[in-house]
Amino acid sequence: MGTLRVAICEDVERDATELSALIRGSGVVAEVNCYASGENFLASRPAGRFDVVFLDIYMSGISGVEVARQLRESDEDCCIVFTTTSEDHRPEAFDVDADQYLVKPVDRSKVDRVLIKKLKVSSSTRRSCVLYAKGQRMDVPHDDIHFVEVQGHNCFVYTADSVIETGSSMKFGDFEALLPPPRFMRCHQSYIVNLSHVERLERDFIMKNGRTVYVRRGDLAKCRQYERELDKWRLAEAREEA
Repeated sequence: MGTLRVAICEDVERDATELSALIRGSGVVAEVNCYASGENFLASRPAGRFDVVFLDIYMSGISGVEVARQLRESDEDCCIVFTTTSEDHRPEAFDVDADQYLVKPVDRSKVDRVLIKKLKVSSSTRRSCVLYAKGQRMDVPHDDIHFVEVQGHNCFVYTADSVIETGSSMKFGDFEALLPPPRFMRCHQSYIVNLSHVERLERDFIMKNGRTVYVRRGDLAKCRQYERELDKWRLAEAREEA
């Protein structure tokens, strides 16, 4: 079973805590991130980062509906779930292609259905991330990315047959959020590697296409840890294919 990346955007701490508990108790493996305002959520550059976003409609600052509108401009695939105390905003929910509209107190079974449905969809499609290069949006499947390199303020995404330069429009930390473990590993201050394209580990990672991705200099124990991470990823990949 894969891991869902879930965001909760809720300015009432108690409601956020209760919803987080429902998600963690659903039986679906999920990485949960909480945001206390719509502004903080949007500032996290959420496009492509999350599989499911739970949005409170009534928040101080911008509303959940406005957050959803801005998110939809750059992310068509994210599952948006509104949580609210009123039925009044259902028409607006349809306008932003919300997947679910839950009235508080949120029912556990409805949360479970949302997560399980999204997990099935995610498992049947190729996970991708949204990149912006020269002002153009690009949806790049994770499988196609071999490694990411930062040079100065510019980031470069290496695929099998091209190099995508995102310039300074994306920070290196953004790529860490878009390319989660165990498949992807930040192995150096300037590199993130896709372990599925690694041939072997010597002093550095030798890719299947012959390229070299540098490993942060350390002792032998640290290098062995990389080997163990690589072995764990390959085992997980084999289980998924079985």
